[in-house]
Amino acid sequence: MPEDVRWSTRPYDGHAINQPLEPDLELLQVGSGTPGGEYFRRFWQPVAMTSQLGDTPVAIRILGEDLVIFRDLEGRIGLLHKHCAHRRASLEYGRIEKRGLRCCYHGWHFDVDGTILETPGEPEDSPIRHTICQGAYSVHEFKGLVFAYMGPPEKLPDFPYYDSMDIPDHDMVPYSIHSPCNWLQESENAMDPYHSVFLHGRVNGPQFPGLEHFVALPVVAYHKRPEGFVYSHSRRKDDLILIRFHDHFLPSMAQNGGMFQVLSEPKVFSRTSLTKWVVPVDDTNARKFGWRHFNDKDEVLRQGNKDEVGWENVDFYGQSAHRSYEEMQSNPGDWEAWTGQGPMNVHKREHLGTTDEGVALLRAKLRRDIRAVAAGEDIAMPHGTPDKPFHTYGGDTVLRIPKDNRDDRAMMDRVQRAVADIYFAGDAYEGEDRADYIRSEVGAAFQS
Repeated sequence: MPEDVRWSTRPYDGHAINQPLEPDLELLQVGSGTPGGEYFRRFWQPVAMTSQLGDTPVAIRILGEDLVIFRDLEGRIGLLHKHCAHRRASLEYGRIEKRGLRCCYHGWHFDVDGTILETPGEPEDSPIRHTICQGAYSVHEFKGLVFAYMGPPEKLPDFPYYDSMDIPDHDMVPYSIHSPCNWLQESENAMDPYHSVFLHGRVNGPQFPGLEHFVALPVVAYHKRPEGFVYSHSRRKDDLILIRFHDHFLPSMAQNGGMFQVLSEPKVFSRTSLTKWVVPVDDTNARKFGWRHFNDKDEVLRQGNKDEVGWENVDFYGQSAHRSYEEMQSNPGDWEAWTGQGPMNVHKREHLGTTDEGVALLRAKLRRDIRAVAAGEDIAMPHGTPDKPFHTYGGDTVLRIPKDNRDDRAMMDRVQRAVADIYFAGDAYEGEDRADYIRSEVGAAFQS
């Protein structure tokens, strides 16, 4: 029997298929020194919610590293290696000071940047605090989330400011949810528009109010960007075409359209209801950090609930472990789909089809960029400032266009690609000027 057996053509031949195969470690490993780990360390990633920061340090694990995060009495946030540089005591038991953190074991005192401020048991002229530092990482606090950069300091990029971080009239509520599996399993879910047809529609019944029409197979178009992907998928309801745009910027930032929608009338360039990052905890655990966007214009059914958004919870179906096993089996959601693949999915056991184009594109892009970082090359990544933010596209456009009885799917594909071209042309503008341009151009091109 060959060692690399991936499938069998014989019934009842589980024995052949069950031969051991290795996971794709180039994509899946995230520890320090691994190709994937060094790639992730080139990006700012959310690592904590500010609501976690209180009177004591908080132990966290990110990218396979054990860390402590805290806010000192001057209001600054520190992210340090968990174990003290002196004798490796855990700083989760340390004392927060006006400036930095003090180890409980021998009183060594560290600033938020890892500088040693005091070694009280040592002679006053001891050179120790001038010759070493505690491991530390740069942080940036923003709207209830703490982001960190964990790569080489000389490669530190500016914090990427996305336009979706400041959409007028959007109330953004932070949340975070753990998944006991490799980060890519959850991240790939956001690059798979077809799973909604089955998981959230045909197999389990509609799981999201207002999106019952998602049971129809969409017409999908992938739009490659240097920093990742934007994809659109369109569906018809009577004389309306819904075009939903998703963002997927590497390594794992994703946005989609309105969570609680109703397909009843035209609209153009409605914005996202969800911004999220899937951050590796280690090779077999991940933690999602994000914001739910609450806005009546973009969530017309008004069924969102801010009180259900926070630590280990978000206000839409099937996103966390906190349901009974019986409910998970009878009506599985996204969380069951990605964690059910096991701690680390073995890609060689998969049989990808035409509906997996997005997953294949994502893996290929990740592999290219991981190898580029390993070769010492720069890679495209989101860059933006409050004055000139990085443009995103996640959201919905609904157009009133009569059905083409000759080939309606081909017509929907042409329409969504034309709308995408207008979205991208709008990148020449900022803020409301950009939104006005997109709405004006789409209106001119598709007036009923």
